[in-house]
Amino acid sequence: MALALISLGLQSPAGAQQSFPYSCEWLSEVTPEVVIRFSDTNGVGTYRGALFTRGRRLMAVQEGQSQGYGSHWWSSGGGSGPSGQVLVFAGDRVVRGTPGIWEGRRPTGVGRVLLVGLGSALYYGSDPRWREDRALLTAAEGFWRLSPGCRALG
Repeated sequence: MALALISLGLQSPAGAQQSFPYSCEWLSEVTPEVVIRFSDTNGVGTYRGALFTRGRRLMAVQEGQSQGYGSHWWSSGGGSGPSGQVLVFAGDRVVRGTPGIWEGRRPTGVGRVLLVGLGSALYYGSDPRWREDRALLTAAEGFWRLSPGCRALG
């Protein structure tokens, strides 16, 4: 079995990125028709999906957590595309600032995030219509609630 798995790994093209199914949604708390849907992961910390409004796909979105200190980030997926930090909340408190986290006591109720810079990314983005979509910009600057099935953040 192990030999078969090693053999499969050797047959994949150099630089090919593996993909594994993953189903998670981040729902705008202020604009319900705006959602980020994640559909797959590379298995080592990057989760890929897209931003949708009124059922229409606007742009790719990736989310992940850096190694080491562990800051969460988001990106449009392109090397020169917009990106920013993801602030993770437990209730109304930022998880990194929650007492006890350094002793390994993960706060309960983690289920909200803010995407720093997403509003600016849309306002100055590739589609000038996004600049006029106040509901979209309001969602981008507000809280997002994680659906059941999303990985634990914190």
